[in-house]
Parts: sequence; structure tokens; C-alpha cells
Amino acid sequence: MDIQTAQKWYRWLWLSPLLTIPTLLAIFSIIDPYVFKSLCPSGYFSCRYGFEPNAISAFVAVILSSFWHLILLIPALNRQDNFVRWHGIQALILAGLRTAVPLVSIFIFLAYDSLITIFLLFPLWLFGTVWGQQQARRGDCSLMRWTGRADLLPGPPEKSRSSIDEEKSVEALENTFFSSEDPQERQAALAELKKCGLVESL
Repeated sequence: MDIQTAQKWYRWLWLSPLLTIPTLLAIFSIIDPYVFKSLCPSGYFSCRYGFEPNAISAFVAVILSSFWHLILLIPALNRQDNFVRWHGIQALILAGLRTAVPLVSIFIFLAYDSLITIFLLFPLWLFGTVWGQQQARRGDCSLMRWTGRADLLPGPPEKSRSSIDEEKSVEALENTFFSSEDPQERQAALAELKKCGLVESL
């Protein structure tokens, strides 16, 4: 259950752009005119502090829209399950990196460049989320290993006795079908394999 729970929390990282991006755009469109009027009353040539108004507006919008990721504090503060808690912290760090990328790009370019930000965020969203989700599925967590808690990792989920017995019986039926010289035994094995849905009709 802890492995499944940790894995499910990464779904939020898949879906969060559906909330953070519209929130960012809405906040930016609301505050940008006011920032422009206060910093550049006579136009861009009178701007102060070395920032363009849209960069300051974007900075505030990015910070406020990132609050959606605070929902990851739920698993990160889980005191009942170490594995879920550490994966919650790891997912929160990935979300923090997503917030840091646009903020750093604003400081570097002194303006908000959406194309550069998207170019940097897309691989972080895709590969970072896949990386965390696959680790949770395997019963692994890099953050636990980096902090010296590898002994607390649950490891890969164990197969139940019934699934192991089922695999052995399927393997026995396959061996019977391919190696038996008795046609009746082969037909009986084929019929059982069909019941299991392992034989496709031509």
C-alpha cells in the first residue's frame, strides 16, 4: 500500500500544470498593468531597478501560482509511513525546481521569456515525473539513498503466493503443449491456456 500511495502522489505532478499555468496567466494579466503604471508612468524609458514591468509581474505570478504545489505537503508530512513521506518530499523538490526555473530565467534575461521557460520546464515535467513515479513503483527513492536511509526502503513489491502458483501452472501448460508427444495432452493444455486468455485466435 505504501508503494501504491507514493506512486499516486506523482499524478499531481502530471496534472499540476493544468492549474498552475492558468493561475499564472490570470495573475499576470491582473497585476501587470498596475506594475507598469507604478514603475513606468512615462513609458519603458523611465523604468527603474533594471527590470521590465512584465518581469516583475511574472515573478509575482510564478510565486503565487506555485502555491498549488503545497498540496504535496500532505505526503511530505506523513508521519505514519516513511516511504510515502520521503517520496512526498522528493515530489515537492521536483515541484520546487519547476518554480525555480522560470524565476531564474527572469533574473537572467531581466524579462519573462515564455519560450525559454517552456523549453526548460517540459523535460523537467516529463522526465522528472517519470523518474519519481518509476522509483516509487520499484520501491526505491533516491532522496532516501542520498540521505543515508536506504535501509528503510521497502524494495520491489513481493508477488503473492497465488500469483506465483499461477505463473508456475501456466509455464507447465506451455511446456506440455510444446513438448508433449500425446495429442490429447496438448489439446487439453491448449484448452486451459485459452481459458487463461493466453491464446489468440488466428
